Amino acid sequence: MKEAFEEFKSLITQKKYYEAHEILEEIWHPLRKSLHSDRDIIRGFINAAVSLELKKRGRNNYLKVWQTYEKHKLKINNNSLYVELAIFLDKNKP
Repeated sequence: MKEAFEEFKSLITQKKYYEAHEILEEIWHPLRKSLHSDRDIIRGFINAAVSLELKKRGRNNYLKVWQTYEKHKLKINNNSLYVELAIFLDKNKP
């Protein structure tokens, strides 16, 4: 998963938000109907990328999607990988 998060961050840095969202969709998709503890956190990261893409396209609903990311971000515990990614995303807040 660490490799996927590194690729996600690289794509965000390159402003390839849609592609970044696709990277994490591959991880999230098998979890989406489960009660896996990481399901909502990963979904939040996907929402962050979607929000950035919406802003890039000039869509006004990007803030609502970012708020969904922020809601899921609250579920992050001490997983250093998730904390690091959240800090990175917050620096790129739209």
